[in-house]
Amino acid sequence: MANVTLEQARIMATQELEHLKSMVLTWKASYEGMAGDEGDNDFLVLEFVQEIEEYMVPFVQRMHVTDQLTDQQVSDFLDFCYGQARDLRASFNKEG
Repeated sequence: MANVTLEQARIMATQELEHLKSMVLTWKASYEGMAGDEGDNDFLVLEFVQEIEEYMVPFVQRMHVTDQLTDQQVSDFLDFCYGQARDLRASFNKEG
């Protein structure tokens, strides 16, 4: 029975990751909307990364510690998050 419960928790955690990805994309879009025309928007990228590190990293680490997420899932999710930060920086560099 415990295995079924763990399996259910893992399914729910995988679904939660998709929700979290959507949140990260929403944050990114918000930061893109805050960009100024002067071209010095690096502080927005730093704030975006801070949000990821303050909210997303501890959350997925807790899910990992409780065996809801595998090492690979955590790694893939964090790669996604930091990839969005790199994309945000690149979009600012194109504008500037």
